[in-house]
Amino acid sequence: MNAVDFYYENKCTTSAPTKGVALVAEGGGQRGIFTAGILDSWLAKDFNPFDLLIGTSAGAQNLSSYMAKQLGYAKKSIMELSSHPQFFNLKRSFIGGSSVNLDWYFDQVNSASHKLDIEQAKAQMKNRRILFSATKSKDLSPSFFEPKNDDWLTPLKASSALPYLYKNGVKVGDDFYVDGGVASPIPIQEAHAQGARTVVAIRTVPTDYSAKTQWAHKLKKSWVCKTNKCPKILDIITEHENSYENAVSFIKTPPMGLKVIEISPPKPLLSKLVGSSYAALEADYQMGFELGTEFLKNFSCELLNS
Repeated sequence: MNAVDFYYENKCTTSAPTKGVALVAEGGGQRGIFTAGILDSWLAKDFNPFDLLIGTSAGAQNLSSYMAKQLGYAKKSIMELSSHPQFFNLKRSFIGGSSVNLDWYFDQVNSASHKLDIEQAKAQMKNRRILFSATKSKDLSPSFFEPKNDDWLTPLKASSALPYLYKNGVKVGDDFYVDGGVASPIPIQEAHAQGARTVVAIRTVPTDYSAKTQWAHKLKKSWVCKTNKCPKILDIITEHENSYENAVSFIKTPPMGLKVIEISPPKPLLSKLVGSSYAALEADYQMGFELGTEFLKNFSCELLNS
């Protein structure tokens, strides 16, 4: 072990929260295996200096296993549960069902073989906060849920409810919610609003990725949407793209007093939203683990001195 490795392992890795240091995690379906690799590399060194954690969809699931200190849990969930034919089956949508069986998925999260250690996660919450982003179905506005002592999984499920792939969304209180990636795909603005001075943003796409698809915006301005019968899918697509571009702009030009550190894949991941091969998932996990380890060497001391 060289001097740098010794220093960061013994002086700059901590599980104690540092005030004003936040972690945000983008979603991306099975591409979240990249985030799982990063967080597992930190769990291996007992590194969690964040006093605020905000996740979207798969990012929220990754942060949950990170707070539960279950090294390898997120990887196993993605490789086994989200790859299971019970989870995704496009044919179900042709008979009025949901292509993504989120109910089955969260039943597994409560089962003995795939149980998320929610009690351990709660135990880590002293002097910390964790938020899951979701999108209110009726007006596509962003919402942020702090899981309660008696219900961690409902807001997590709402954050993960892909519109149209999971019918209707998830009811929380009096409203229904869908995937947080629609209105808050990279919840960095919320981290800043909550008082963060330093934000580590884990992305699942390269930094130069653009969410814009001009056809959706052109259709919204065309006759298709001038009869007050605009297909809601167009609203969802354009809301996601606008929110994404706003978040990227915020990352590139953060307000004074805010420091942003991005961790993103250097090239597009091999994994997809769903239907990824095991080889692709394993390769993206390993990339994440390596980049997470590199992050500790380069930034762990800096974060603790933020």
